[in-house]
Amino acid sequence: MAPEFVLAFATGQKVEAKRSVEKFKEYKQGLWPRQDHLKWTVRHGFYANMGGFVFQPRESQAFPVNSKQLLWLIEQGYVEYPTLTAKEVWDKSKADGFQKSLTCLQTGWFIIQVIGRAVQHLPITTLEITTLSFVLCTLAMFFQWANKPLDVESPTRLTSNKTIEEILKEAGSDASQPYQLTPLDFIDNQSPSWLTEVQPHLRFRTGPKTRPLPRFTNDRFPVIGAGPDAIFLFLFTMAYCGLHFAAWDFSFPTPLERNLWRSASIAIGACALILWVCETYQDGHRLGRWGKWAAKLSKSGKNGRIDTMEKERRSRRFIPVWEVIVMTPVTLVYTIARTYIIIEVFLSQRSLPAGAFDTVQWSEFIPHI
Repeated sequence: MAPEFVLAFATGQKVEAKRSVEKFKEYKQGLWPRQDHLKWTVRHGFYANMGGFVFQPRESQAFPVNSKQLLWLIEQGYVEYPTLTAKEVWDKSKADGFQKSLTCLQTGWFIIQVIGRAVQHLPITTLEITTLSFVLCTLAMFFQWANKPLDVESPTRLTSNKTIEEILKEAGSDASQPYQLTPLDFIDNQSPSWLTEVQPHLRFRTGPKTRPLPRFTNDRFPVIGAGPDAIFLFLFTMAYCGLHFAAWDFSFPTPLERNLWRSASIAIGACALILWVCETYQDGHRLGRWGKWAAKLSKSGKNGRIDTMEKERRSRRFIPVWEVIVMTPVTLVYTIARTYIIIEVFLSQRSLPAGAFDTVQWSEFIPHI
């Protein structure tokens, strides 16, 4: 229904994995002598944030830890630095390179077919355009998840000779609040999960109810920030929305259906832009970016206060009230527009131009003497 949102989740997961690489790199630089064999990669970051590492305190229940929580445990001396290599991480997953290659081959052939039809001026249907937009997002997702294990069959268990009560006590006041997911929420409480924190309000089936969580969900709202991956996501999102404009002058069964398609195409493009503006602004607060910029631009004594206020706001609300108010009607309009496009894709099949049934003459692309 909305592959660009799945792409956003994939991009967010990749960004978090890359952030973990930077944090572990900073930790390694502080070691003496240098431990060059302790290499943390993006693949490790994916693996950790998927719940690949399970922490087993003494006389306590085991629970998964993400990359931030794992680094904190290492820095405090509760666990040893994992010696798991990137190849071993890959071997632990069910990743199937042949499957991915076959999917890319099939989608690539479909793209070539559509291009061939366009070059030979053969009619392209709304079904082909919509499929092409999904294929575009699928290839982008494959790229973002290139280093992500498909699944964690057997997590890596990390043991400690301390109980979780002793660890929380030594952590001080930061760990005094009740946790929602795992006892190490005070290190990183993570972004909201659709399965465990949104669906309960919608009275849908929820995720794991046991605490600590036995596993991490794969549906946390992305915190992408500013950078190449954000630009990558923006370009592919706009390309996905823009592809629907390619059917602007297509042959539709009725003029009304053509006008509705045009209106829906404009609607999803506008909604995507509004979402990007809102999320870019709010993302700046979540990451403290606006406070840091304000501190750089101002040399007054209020800089630290501004940065503190931004961090406090970020910790209180992931999605503020103003964004809910703005995005509720935008989401409604987007949903209606997307629903119409999906329905029209199949309705338009009842009346196709005769050329839609012609196949591409590949022999025309071969030079003749």
